[in-house]
Amino acid sequence: MIGQKVTILITTVVLLVAGAKISRATEAVPAALQPPTGYTVAFTAKASGVQIYTSAADGGAAPKWVFEAPLAELNGRKGVIHHYAGPSWEAADGSKVARDTATPVITVPAKRATDIPWLLVKVMADPAAGVLDKVVYVQRISTQGGVAPAKPPTRVGTKVGVPYTATYVFYTPSN
Repeated sequence: MIGQKVTILITTVVLLVAGAKISRATEAVPAALQPPTGYTVAFTAKASGVQIYTSAADGGAAPKWVFEAPLAELNGRKGVIHHYAGPSWEAADGSKVARDTATPVITVPAKRATDIPWLLVKVMADPAAGVLDKVVYVQRISTQGGVAPAKPPTRVGTKVGVPYTATYVFYTPSN
């Protein structure tokens, strides 16, 4: 009887955890983060890395955390892509895209306050041919973690890397 209850309890916990993972994996992407008509998903990649924050203070105010840059490795069917300041994404084949600074980044808050926002970033490719050379939009969704520490820094100039994971979706023109 006790063994049967333990088995039922374990099965219930496993199903709840699996359900939470499936639910998180199939979160709906807000309409605001959809690229314009004429673009299609080229590939997706899972990211694991850190969001880097530096402590700064304005005019004698108490130090606060200021976002500096991401630093992550993305893995997917197109291979490894490195993500860093810019924001930029660089594939192992040498192709690279960076934010198109003429177009604002679209941001939508994550479902939880402990997760960094979801984004849609218009990018421009550099001339190197490769997996990223036709990418025009990069979408960051399903984020976990990465938010600046809740405790304020004690001195100016301190840097921290806050772990995060996310899914990145790369879009190319439909033609």
